[in-house]
Amino acid sequence: MSFPPEVYLIGAQKAGTTTLASILSQHQQICVAKNKEPHYFTHYFSGDSAKDLAWYQEQFSNYENNVCIDASTSYSFGQLSVNNSQYNNQKFRNVPQRIYSINPNAKFIYLVRDPVDRTYSSYLHNLNTGREHQSFGEAIRNDYFYLDISNYYGQLTLWLEYFPLKSFLFLLFEDLKHNPEQVAKQCFEFLEIDSENIQVNLQQHENRTRSINFVGRRFNKIFTELDYSGLGFLAPYLVRRLVHKLTINLGQKVPQMADDERTFLCEYFAEKNHNLANLTGLSLEQWQS
Repeated sequence: MSFPPEVYLIGAQKAGTTTLASILSQHQQICVAKNKEPHYFTHYFSGDSAKDLAWYQEQFSNYENNVCIDASTSYSFGQLSVNNSQYNNQKFRNVPQRIYSINPNAKFIYLVRDPVDRTYSSYLHNLNTGREHQSFGEAIRNDYFYLDISNYYGQLTLWLEYFPLKSFLFLLFEDLKHNPEQVAKQCFEFLEIDSENIQVNLQQHENRTRSINFVGRRFNKIFTELDYSGLGFLAPYLVRRLVHKLTINLGQKVPQMADDERTFLCEYFAEKNHNLANLTGLSLEQWQS
């Protein structure tokens, strides 16, 4: 196996994809993109295949004879609702078609999390990166962008227009958290590579949500814009880490979701979760509690 990638860890955002990508990258037959999320099919795909693929290939440092994995969570940002501020932007909805155009036999790992918790975690992430300024209640009612990403059943229907259900491995964030070794083994078996006698470092990537002050949010917004423009190298990891440490509100806890907001989300996702369970066979009872 080699380039272009045959495997995509498509999300969901804030559902443990960074931890899972880190675990999978330890297998000698797996090559995860250097920056984990190249966002090729959402931010850089232009249709000029020769030029596009040359840049894309550079994102994989050891692609020859290995299983390449693109772990861009933006691939499951498809717009599902007219109330989504990105509804008329086709770069998210067209990802399945774009991947199919270069690899119709691709495989996908879809890691999902309780949609209520994922939605709130995504909101806090955008708040800390300077991309969100509304309260949580305003954000989820004024723009369904957060809700659409957490509507895993709706996202999956976009993919099934091009790929069969057997092309997907569905995993739960909660299983990754409590039994990462077993989840890793499921992935190796799905990818048809050696899953026996594989020793992986189960130390999870620290991606915990913290309260960031105004200065930190401004810097984070700049870092994000640099990443999306291809100039992320101008803000190296050590600089970002220093800014992060200096701008954390150590004495301020991350605010909890209000009860009425949680009720709204539970009701919104109830039928969608039911449809997802029926389609994939996932047991989602723990989300209901």
